[in-house]
Amino acid sequence: MSVVFDNPVQPMLAIPPDLAAWQQCVTLPDPTDRWRTYLHRLVGAALQAWMQEESGQSAQFWPSNHPADVWQLVDGLALTLGVQRIVVVLSETIDAATLQVPQEWVDIPDWVADYYLAAHVDVDEQRLVLWGYTTHAQVKTQGTYAASERTYTLSDTDLIQDFSVFWVAQQLEQLQPAAIAALPLLPTAQAEQLVERLTRAATPRFEIPFEQWGALLSDGRWRRQLVQQRQGRVPVDLGRWVSQVFEPGWRSLESLLPQTSSLAFRAAVMSSEMISRGKRIGLNAASGEFVLVLRIEPVEENRRRIQVQLFPADAAVLPARVTLALDLPETAERLQTVQAEAHDNFIQLPSFRCPPGQGFRVSVQLADAIFLEDFVS
Repeated sequence: MSVVFDNPVQPMLAIPPDLAAWQQCVTLPDPTDRWRTYLHRLVGAALQAWMQEESGQSAQFWPSNHPADVWQLVDGLALTLGVQRIVVVLSETIDAATLQVPQEWVDIPDWVADYYLAAHVDVDEQRLVLWGYTTHAQVKTQGTYAASERTYTLSDTDLIQDFSVFWVAQQLEQLQPAAIAALPLLPTAQAEQLVERLTRAATPRFEIPFEQWGALLSDGRWRRQLVQQRQGRVPVDLGRWVSQVFEPGWRSLESLLPQTSSLAFRAAVMSSEMISRGKRIGLNAASGEFVLVLRIEPVEENRRRIQVQLFPADAAVLPARVTLALDLPETAERLQTVQAEAHDNFIQLPSFRCPPGQGFRVSVQLADAIFLEDFVS
């Protein structure tokens, strides 16, 4: 069970520390983004378990692609349960008596939720308390809007605090959101200029008028680009490799591994259409450096075959227990992993096929040191 009922009408959920969730966040350069993302992952897992227990349905993060992009830009955790969207607003403030909903969740048409839940999170006590909920119509029409904070605020007396009726309401209520204005469509040139400007902004959500900010956020493509540029992590575009255009640092294997046995190269099925490049990477001084190798080959219409390998850069063999892994960046789901044993002079993941535009992440890890690189096929 994930729920302990100290108060039968206000659920208390256990949120134990999660090392795996933290490791997914440690590479974020900004400490505030790092903590917010970890907190949302921690709370999200507890909420998914609670909703599954109470409703018998599986709750999914929204948006389904790269939900952590939203967490780094706006407070609030959105979940899809059946046909309904639920936004949970977290507060670490003790004895919070108000629900403050960021404007993005109220005034961006594609982001509007059916229900808004107020939650107090106490990481030290490892608990999450759900203490009230409301609807979009109530937030929009009765909430106090603060332009300086871009939030709608409701007091605790305005919220329904009895969660024993929440699941009944899910079945009976036919909710109608309040009317909101449409947002403008941003021309590509303007969107690119805004992304560049917001990349350097300390607090991007206050940097430009809300209409522009909301329009930019509602487009997952621009949202993803903004987050990646703020992280300094732009994915390697393997589609450009097909045109023989390579990002800095990705070099020919002959220049990176001139002494490597040809047997290792033949471990990947070679063809005249296969494109291979490597990049020298380091984890820490003790581990030495490595060469991460990617090979890409068009195999059929709208499919590319990809092979990932890891070699020692200067040594004869890899350190034992160094791990090479393949993940989905939007969910952090681990798809494949391989670990070096004593005397391995290279390791490789099973080859995989994916369509152009598919994102994936490769990680190299030894003990607590980790290297991550994002790719788009």
